Amino acid sequence: MAISDTKLRKLLDKNQTPCVLSHRDSLSVRVSAKGTITWQYRCRVDNKQVIISLGRYPGLSIKEAQDYIPLLQNWLSQDKDPRTELKLMRNQAKGLPTMAKVATDWLNKKVPDLKEKTQTLYTNQVGKWIVPLLNDEAMPLDLMTIKDWFTYFDKVKEQGSAKTTGTILVRIKSIIGWAEKRGEAKPFNPVLTLNVNDVGEQATIGQRVMRFDEIAKLWIQIESSKATPATKACLQLIYITGARQSEVRLAKWEHFDFDNNIWTVPPENSKTNQAIRRPISKKMHSILNTLAMVYGKSGYLIPGNNPRKPVTTHSINRYCCRMWDHLFTKYKTPKFLPHDARRSISTLLSENGIAPHVTEKMLGHTMRGVMAIYNKHDWIKEQAEGYELYCQLIEAAIKGELSV
Repeated sequence: MAISDTKLRKLLDKNQTPCVLSHRDSLSVRVSAKGTITWQYRCRVDNKQVIISLGRYPGLSIKEAQDYIPLLQNWLSQDKDPRTELKLMRNQAKGLPTMAKVATDWLNKKVPDLKEKTQTLYTNQVGKWIVPLLNDEAMPLDLMTIKDWFTYFDKVKEQGSAKTTGTILVRIKSIIGWAEKRGEAKPFNPVLTLNVNDVGEQATIGQRVMRFDEIAKLWIQIESSKATPATKACLQLIYITGARQSEVRLAKWEHFDFDNNIWTVPPENSKTNQAIRRPISKKMHSILNTLAMVYGKSGYLIPGNNPRKPVTTHSINRYCCRMWDHLFTKYKTPKFLPHDARRSISTLLSENGIAPHVTEKMLGHTMRGVMAIYNKHDWIKEQAEGYELYCQLIEAAIKGELSV
């Protein structure tokens, strides 16, 4: 028999024997010894009987309690746990943030302090892998269970790759750590217990080292290509200096001291946030002279389509890919990327007698241990000798290729 307001008011706040009164469609009320009346819904979840407390009467009226029935039945029909869904619905009404909201706040408040390239990377990751999948339709961050996280990472792996999934896990843990320190997320979120191998794969550490004959073939292909002088020069400078792509792309003429033959990468262009000094080799001088004749000696060394802006990472990566495609067609050359130039120059010069501490400085690495604290020498003279040797060996390889 359905419960009426009259009956409930007679029981409310009266001392009595505790009891449970059925209403309809698995809805009932529990009456405590002191007359506290609580609406309950009984159902089975994972083959177990559960009782869900909906609220107290009269704060929750009979009609309001009955309005929960279709919601609860719908969740059960979709194999969803109505306890979790109810908590989600109520907390969304309270404004608990989702992972998408926290990530967006992180982008707006933390990321602008980072380098431009890093800002672009993080913005793309959040925009593609976090906001679309963990938005307002998802569970609030503080309510996400370990099962919810695995469901999410399975979607990332399905739409991306195992390596992408591992990268996104690392990014999410960083974002949540930031939010915890600001009091915007509860501590001990279950995702923090996961390792990359639990959800995906570690990013591959590059192994490609190009031989001198491969670099020579690449150089010849670059020279014969129809790309702009800026694009050609950028890839060539990357390969003869071992500098990071961003260090070359963002270089400005004001960074070059031609009186002392020194190229200084400013801290804002350096991955280590420290200035990097490199000598200017004869081969580099030749390339710089060509750039000066074409574009002038002001602003960016390697201008993009807009002369006031540098060439983009995408443009250089795409150009390098085209060069490799030609070499693969002609010689079946294994795949290479701009970043492989760094591993190649370090390995090839070490094979030709250049000391490791010199090649480390050529790469722009900071020294480790005690040397990092007390030894600020950058071995410019030794670097210059290394660069000249490297360019001579490349020139010899080019002559060898042309003579075949």
